[in-house]
Amino acid sequence: MSVNRNQEPITLAAARTEDMEALRRIAIEAFAPDLQRYGTMPQGIETREWHEQGMADGSYLAIFAGERLAGGARIFDLGDGRFRLGSLFVDPSLHGRGIGSATLAAIEQRHPEAKEWSLDTPAGSERNHRFYRHAGYVKVGENCPDPASDFLLFDYLKLPLLAVIRDADLPWPAAETQERSIAPIADERNYGLRQAARAVLADAEGRIALMRVERDDYHKLPGGGIEGDEDAYAALRRELQEEVGANIEIGEAIGMTIEYVAGHRRKQFSYAYEARSIGSPSAPELTKSEQAAGFAPMWTAPEEAVRLMESDRPKTYVGAFIRARDLAILRTYLDRQAAE
Repeated sequence: MSVNRNQEPITLAAARTEDMEALRRIAIEAFAPDLQRYGTMPQGIETREWHEQGMADGSYLAIFAGERLAGGARIFDLGDGRFRLGSLFVDPSLHGRGIGSATLAAIEQRHPEAKEWSLDTPAGSERNHRFYRHAGYVKVGENCPDPASDFLLFDYLKLPLLAVIRDADLPWPAAETQERSIAPIADERNYGLRQAARAVLADAEGRIALMRVERDDYHKLPGGGIEGDEDAYAALRRELQEEVGANIEIGEAIGMTIEYVAGHRRKQFSYAYEARSIGSPSAPELTKSEQAAGFAPMWTAPEEAVRLMESDRPKTYVGAFIRARDLAILRTYLDRQAAE
């Protein structure tokens, strides 16, 4: 069970035949803006057959806010810990009460075995993009379900959570490293969102790439912010080309971290992947601010990278978060390598 902003319990239950017409009505009303804007809504969702099929195969869940039927969702088990979120819809008269966010949390609680969640949503639906990105999903591609149409869907993925990092989790008093220009606020819903792609990048000799930040006295994994409608893979390729000068082959996902940087009112999701350098690196293309901070790529054994990060004592508030985040990513990578 989860709770929305109005402190109503949000519960999920297998959709029942007696609720089918109410659920069908809610779905049609919820997706009416899509029909008006794109000329389409999720295929078949307006038909009785769509709802009957979901009830028959067990993929259909009804959403309740307190005692009220609030919407529905289709959940598909793809095997190997991979789950797909099909159509999720909430009664438009209940929008703005946090039911969607509470429902996503309840769905994840219902499937603790899940290692990965996927979904797609219309490319032009900015409201949907904000909603799913704030829930930890990242764009990983695009698809066009009808080649005869220009209707486009963005593909999203949510990776396993490796660590949640807040000020209190820093290994020394936050006051020693803070450079806060904005007072922290308690309500994390008002934090700005940043998404980033990062990599444990290995070369042919098994060494991994680190960025040495000379001015602030710490090391970090290469990677950085996802820009605009860029997907995580494109961002990772761009960032590693810019920071390390490397062309890369992206491997398995490692997982994701969340940083709640109170002093900057920022929530950051970092999506981490294994990657392999292809060919000889070229000269990095560092920004002026990165050059001023003394960014410089280096290659070292993975175990040495952990030792360096563990001994780092960043001089800045943000650097302390970077150290905690990248250690969580790198330790997970090493644990995986040891288990193989």
